[in-house]
Amino acid sequence: MHAPVSTLRVTVPTEWIDVNGHMNATHYGLVIYEAHVTFTRQLGLGEDYVQRTGCGKAVLASHMVYEREVALGDELEVRSWLLAVDAKRLHFFHELHNLGKGCRAATAEQVDIHIDLALRQSSALPEALFAALQQRVLANLDAGPPPGVGSPIRPPSNHWLNT
Repeated sequence: MHAPVSTLRVTVPTEWIDVNGHMNATHYGLVIYEAHVTFTRQLGLGEDYVQRTGCGKAVLASHMVYEREVALGDELEVRSWLLAVDAKRLHFFHELHNLGKGCRAATAEQVDIHIDLALRQSSALPEALFAALQQRVLANLDAGPPPGVGSPIRPPSNHWLNT
């Protein structure tokens, strides 16, 4: 299995357009969230896993970068990667592509933690699932990492305070 995998395709409806005439930031997040749910299911960590094991996962950290404007009627596709996994944590990267304009419009990166829902604390992934996730990571790394992985937030400097 090679990276990335397509996890969502959608056309931007009128309801997602804001006062500035482009897709509101809220909807970038919702599109990525829906793709993440699909990807989680593909990895074997979906709702059936939660029901069967009493375990799930939760987001520890996330970061979104808005690279290009998205407009009404644009065809979007999310491509998803699993880039790292350890006994309890998973590192995801999602790319939101604007198919009609032929560009990447946004990226979203997150780290999730595997949790025991009865104890409400982190727990190790089951051995067989951990091994399968490791294989997925290897396949994804073979494709080479996508641009922008690990990009830090770049806030403005308050240089004016020193004047």
